[in-house]
Amino acid sequence: MSTQYWEEELETMSREKLQELQLQRLKKTINIAANAPYYKEVFSKHGITADSIQSLDDIRKVPFTTKSDMRAHYPFGLVAGDMSNDGVRIHSSSGTTGNPTVIVHSQHDLDSWANLVARCLYAVGIRKTDVFQNSSGYGMFTGGLGFQYGAERLGCLTVPAAAGNSKRQIKFINDFKTTALHAIPSYAIRLAEVFQEEGLDPKGTTLKTLVIGAEPHTDEQRRKIEKMLGVKAYNSFGMTEMNGPGVAFECKEQNGMHFWEDCYLVEIIDPETGEPVPEGE
Repeated sequence: MSTQYWEEELETMSREKLQELQLQRLKKTINIAANAPYYKEVFSKHGITADSIQSLDDIRKVPFTTKSDMRAHYPFGLVAGDMSNDGVRIHSSSGTTGNPTVIVHSQHDLDSWANLVARCLYAVGIRKTDVFQNSSGYGMFTGGLGFQYGAERLGCLTVPAAAGNSKRQIKFINDFKTTALHAIPSYAIRLAEVFQEEGLDPKGTTLKTLVIGAEPHTDEQRRKIEKMLGVKAYNSFGMTEMNGPGVAFECKEQNGMHFWEDCYLVEIIDPETGEPVPEGE
């Protein structure tokens, strides 16, 4: 295996081959989505079939799916598979402003998701020899189990510490020789503060890599975390509607996110025109 890539062929393929794969997978996605009650109605109304998608630009034929649509068809109106035979797990958003966003995963979904998260972790230098402590909420929140299964897929020894109880977190870091940690930025800062309160120096631990995400933070906050803990901190991006973590990630250059374009077709849309903006905007 390459020392830089978890899946070298997919991560380094030419733009031409990548777009061929994207089109193939887009057509397959349209076929599968048509089994969901919501999409069956939408596709019928707009005359959308897999055969009507002849290029990646044809994604514009498909109307946006909004948060309101997902809430209106709660809980299972957007599920395309046979839940009784194929569904193995449900995740959801918090639902603080209405019905939560619900995602039903098949085993294939979970396996693919774990592999994408493993790809993310590998990109920042985490390897199977690392001890990965997951100081994230579990439950319906995707960040807990998403990183748990991704780290296990990579082959790490995992510590499912969950969030909170900072003194115990520090004990685990010291006793289990944790080398990689996942936490939301505000909790990473709090953990560093508890180190100081306990008269301990985090820079004297085995900790070397931190993964942060799931809440907004600035570059200044990231630098503060790195200085306090003596680690490199890498940004992650995900959302419940797209598995959770594993959509995009930094590499060791820490100079922006890499979207996994073999699995996600990403556009930046002008909200006023509904059209994609030019490259770089």
